[in-house]
Amino acid sequence: MTPTRPLRPADVLGVPLLPPPAATVATNRIRDRARRLLRAMDPPPVRILEDLFGLLGHRVLVALCEAGVPEALDRPQRVAELAGRTGSDPERLERLLRWAATVGWVRIDRRGRVRPTRATAFLRHDHPGGWRAWVDFAGGPEVVAAVQALTATGDADPFEAANGRPFFEWMAEHPDRWATFDAAMAAGARMHALTMAAALDWEPDERICDVGGGTGVLLAGLLDLVPGTTGAVLDLPGVVARAVAHPRLEAVGGDMFAAVPAGFDTYLLVNVIHDWGDADATRILERCAAAAGAAGRVVAVDSERPAKPEAGLATGADVLMAALTPGGQERDADGFRALGERAGLRLERSVRLASGDLAHVLRRR
Repeated sequence: MTPTRPLRPADVLGVPLLPPPAATVATNRIRDRARRLLRAMDPPPVRILEDLFGLLGHRVLVALCEAGVPEALDRPQRVAELAGRTGSDPERLERLLRWAATVGWVRIDRRGRVRPTRATAFLRHDHPGGWRAWVDFAGGPEVVAAVQALTATGDADPFEAANGRPFFEWMAEHPDRWATFDAAMAAGARMHALTMAAALDWEPDERICDVGGGTGVLLAGLLDLVPGTTGAVLDLPGVVARAVAHPRLEAVGGDMFAAVPAGFDTYLLVNVIHDWGDADATRILERCAAAAGAAGRVVAVDSERPAKPEAGLATGADVLMAALTPGGQERDADGFRALGERAGLRLERSVRLASGDLAHVLRRR
């Protein structure tokens, strides 16, 4: 989905203003401790069963979205009416909605009517944040099969074991699913554009290259937020063929493992490095270092792997990388420092973003 208006925190994150990065970190820690406290009150068998039943939540969310419930739930209504509007079985739909109500996707009032919540709005296809695409992507049979193939042995690529090809090769053979993946990445890209524009220094005439930047949604949003900047998105030819239109954005088809175009001031790698093991990640950084030269910088953004495990998106993303890629992983600042050194880069600083992610600024040594 192409943004039709400038990015706003309310559309992308559901908050009126970007929170200070320190507040995001503090909030995440409070939520983690509250979860641990609540779970400590449950007997171990209850914890085990609830966690096993948690797999049902994925299917419930996907099933409700596939049925069109978020779009149909535009006002409070009885389950029978909602079932009629979505072509669903009333009894089955009610059972799914009862689960959804326990986690806030919908609300059921005292009169038994189903009501939308803030989360319901974000699940609609027409919501400007585009987060519904994540449900469409994560509900795909290839993703579900890869997660089911995940084991503790670590001796195989779960996605390839389940689908016969590594993730990106399989996506290239299934353009409809790659388009869904692009849309999911675009939702995160809008968030990153907002947070990076606020947290990093940008020059008015800066030239930015978004390496592995998909359809250019992130860069287009960033260019809008930082007037005077220009840029190019580099990705595989089949991907940039779907690039968004922007007067200051150029789409460049290529392979970041082979070469990255020179002449830019900043090279972005946003949620790219975590897709790859150390050897491949180093190769990507080497190509960016060569293109950046002595004057340019490389900015790599990923979730931070916390020293102490915490419930949150970073820990979940780390396991998802284990399911979808043979070596992908989340890393901490020390991990990026080590990758940079192997690629001839020094870690200048790591900047906390309002999303909780880290932007690692690297320069040629």
